Amino acid sequence: GDGVWRRARTLWGMARIIVVGSGLAGLAAAARMASAANDVTVIERNAFPGGSLVWATPDTITLPAALRDLFVKTGGRKASAGGKLEEVVDLRPVDPVRTYRFPDGSSLDLPNAARGASKDAFDAAFGPGAGDAWLRVVDHGNRAWSAIRPTLVEVPDAGRGDLWRLLRNSAARRALAPRRTLRQIGEAAGIRDPRMMRVLDEYAQAAGAAPETAPAVLAIRPYIEQTFGAWRIVGGLPELATALYERCLKRGATFRFDAAAQSIAAGSVTLADGERLTADVVVAAVDAHVLARLTGGKQAKAAGDIRPTDYSPSILSVRLESRDTAERVYETVLFGAGDEATIRLRAAPERPNEWIASTDVPIGTRNPDPEALRQSVAQRLGIAEDALAVREVFTPADRELLTGTPGGSLHGPAINSLSSAILRSPTVQPIKGLLHVGPSSRPGPGIAFAALSTWNAAEVLKPTRV
Repeated sequence: GDGVWRRARTLWGMARIIVVGSGLAGLAAAARMASAANDVTVIERNAFPGGSLVWATPDTITLPAALRDLFVKTGGRKASAGGKLEEVVDLRPVDPVRTYRFPDGSSLDLPNAARGASKDAFDAAFGPGAGDAWLRVVDHGNRAWSAIRPTLVEVPDAGRGDLWRLLRNSAARRALAPRRTLRQIGEAAGIRDPRMMRVLDEYAQAAGAAPETAPAVLAIRPYIEQTFGAWRIVGGLPELATALYERCLKRGATFRFDAAAQSIAAGSVTLADGERLTADVVVAAVDAHVLARLTGGKQAKAAGDIRPTDYSPSILSVRLESRDTAERVYETVLFGAGDEATIRLRAAPERPNEWIASTDVPIGTRNPDPEALRQSVAQRLGIAEDALAVREVFTPADRELLTGTPGGSLHGPAINSLSSAILRSPTVQPIKGLLHVGPSSRPGPGIAFAALSTWNAAEVLKPTRV
């Protein structure tokens, strides 16, 4: 067997662990592993923790159980230790989840975690029968999630063979529909209104997939949102980054900032200044393309096949100061006419005059225009342009500088097939003692899935798995 893994697993509670990167996945991995009494050191290229979380964008969280589990498992044993998620951040449900506004002036208010209310909302927006069609899509997502969760999502070392074995089961094959797209699932469910299909497309884009090629398995996204609800953290994701950083410190993790990794080998990380750090285990909380560079191309093949041009879009985000007095929901999706890009607008109730507008930017786009984004927001909302002023801009280049991800991609490698959605870069890498976590690893992009990837890594190290 692998001596490094055997040693790390046998000495659980004493392993020397280096975590490369302190974004959400890096902080979560460090907190989990330090909580098991390991000697954990986090190295971070920037002068601060949090990665792209530090830019104060309001964001919607689904599957909060992944974060709740993280904080409970990394909290102290005493009830007063402050282990629960809700004890360190102000987590609140969002209702409606969001409002979709269409170019023709119509709209859809999507209720939070309410099946009957969702049916009624779709019927009201798109006509009789639309609600049943939407619920059929959600039910398809339920079947897909039920198929992959116990066999692929919650199995740290699951691989291509496990997926093929799963597809031999007729029920699982129908649920995962490997040769069908998400749009085809929508059409088969009875979606006829093009506006309603745009709502479904938005779930694909939010996962880093192009609507034309998004695989059917992405039906799990609306299912998870409706079943487990949509939530927000008051103050935005920087509050989550701060809570995770403080949890790491309480559990004894050490941080080294302004320390960029130059290379990763079995049992060691070499920094840009030439210093070599040794460890029993290295956890790479970086993008798959960055991991390929750090390992000299020795990472798992699933990551090595990905080129920067295969990445999902980045986003241009603009913080706007608003003089508009109309009450806004937490999240509004503003669809454009024709080929105009979709705009996502978030306005936290505690800061009603501060809006965050964002739009997808294809990889390689140079100098996206924040003023054009401001003007489009005003036009689609039907308010005066001078009611909005740009106060801060976060570009794809800014995101790339913080994370190293090619082009500042938000979700990492694009999802265009069943395998690219499920078989992302594996947790256990070919290099001895190397684990991979984060949005470009398994189980996939998004806050909850990034947290789940660190659970997978912690499970690999447990001595019960030896």
